[in-house]
Amino acid sequence: ATGQQLAKVAARCMAGVKLKDQRDRNGRVPHEVVPPYYSVKEAVFPFNKFPGVDPILSPEMRSTGEVMGAAKTFGEAMLKSQIGAGSRLPRQGNVLITVKNNDKDRAVAIAKDLHALGFGIVATRGTAAAIGEAGVPVKLINKIKDGRPHIV
Repeated sequence: ATGQQLAKVAARCMAGVKLKDQRDRNGRVPHEVVPPYYSVKEAVFPFNKFPGVDPILSPEMRSTGEVMGAAKTFGEAMLKSQIGAGSRLPRQGNVLITVKNNDKDRAVAIAKDLHALGFGIVATRGTAAAIGEAGVPVKLINKIKDGRPHIV
C-alpha cells in the first residue's frame, strides 16, 4: 500500500544495512509514506474447503490468501476487508468494551454509536461506569479476577 517493499527493507535493517544504504531501482532511499487513504489487510480462512479440520486458530494455522480493503476512513477500509474475506458482519447482538482509563472517552463515543445501531453494550467495571454516566445502557461483566459472571 506504500509502493515500497517494506519487508525487504526491514530484513536488511535487521541484517545491519542502514536505511541510507538501501536504494530502490530509481536510486531512492526508503522513506516514510503516508498515503491519503487507509489500507486493511485480512487473512482468508476458507474452512468450508477443509472438511474435518478443526477451525480453532493456532500459531500454526495458515491462511489460503488475503484481501485488502482501502478507503478514506479506517472504518470503511476495515468493512471492505471483512466483506472481501467473506465475513458476515453482525447487525445485532452484544459488544464487549473494556479499555484503559485514557481511552474511556473514545470508548463512550463508540458505545453510543453501537447502541444507536441496536447493539447491547457489555463492559467491565470502570468502562461500564464511564459508559453508564454518559447515559448509555450497559451491562456489567467482571474481569476474571473479580469473580463471576466474568468475561470468559
